[in-house]
Order: sequence, then C-alpha cells, then structure tokens
Amino acid sequence: MSTERQKFKSAFIDLAKSKGYKIIKPSYSERKNNIDLKLEGQTKGKPTTVTVDIKKKNSKNANTWVYIEYADSKGGEGWIYGAAQFIVFETGSSFIFVPRKNLLNWLSSSQIVRWDLPYVDQPWNSKYRLYRRSGTLETISQIKVSDLLNVKSTQVWQKL
Repeated sequence: MSTERQKFKSAFIDLAKSKGYKIIKPSYSERKNNIDLKLEGQTKGKPTTVTVDIKKKNSKNANTWVYIEYADSKGGEGWIYGAAQFIVFETGSSFIFVPRKNLLNWLSSSQIVRWDLPYVDQPWNSKYRLYRRSGTLETISQIKVSDLLNVKSTQVWQKL
C-alpha cells in the first residue's frame, strides 16, 4: 500500500474515531467485495456496523468531479455494484458518505450518464460519458461532486 493511500485512509480513520466509531478491519472476502473498512457505532442507541468503500480524491479535480466504476478491468462488476453499504468520496476538505444503493438508483433514474453515446477517448473526457481504458474491459464515468449531494441520505464529514 502506498504512503499516499495510507495517509488518506488514516485521515478517514482518525475522523471516524473522532466521531465515536470503532474501526473494524474487513475479512479477506469482504475486501475482495469492495469493503475497505467497517465502522461500528450506535444509531438511536442501538449498536450498528456499516461497511464502507473509500475513494481517494483524484488530483486537481477532487472538489469538482468523482469517478464511478461500472465495470472493472476484467469486465466484472465495478465497485458501484460492490457489497459496501456506503461509498465514501474524499474531497480536499471533506469525506462525502453516499449510500451505495441510493447512488446506483440515482444514477439509473437521473439518466445523467449518457450510455447512448459512444465511449470517449480519454478518462478526463468522461464527464457524464463512458470511458474504457485501452486493453481492458473497465468502464468508468465522472459525475460532479455536487451531484452526490442530490443522493438521498448523503452525509458530509468535514476533515479535521
């Protein structure tokens, strides 16, 4: 694991701990199914555990655009179809907690991503369009960070 990856993950872990969550490492099979961490806490006085898939911010557009993975490099289901209950997107100043199923439903119902148009030739052209990396079956798109706030039950955690 790169130090950059560790840094961003440890920042998230520190933030979750500051909010009273206990961090549980996922099992091997959970990690294979797009679960990075499990957060144990309480909701309305009852113990609860949620699973999260954390997405590191992309360089200069971190506060404007995020990537969505529909298919992985081998053509299997992308992380949008994974087992995590929440996808957590890192931005420059926050972590945005989005319920994965609500995001998937919103992407389907809003039809914001143009599946009816040809694939674009570069990942940075994938704003509301589909891109496939050469020599792979990976299919990704980008949506605006502000779009995430339209997804039901999304929460924003400001960084410490």
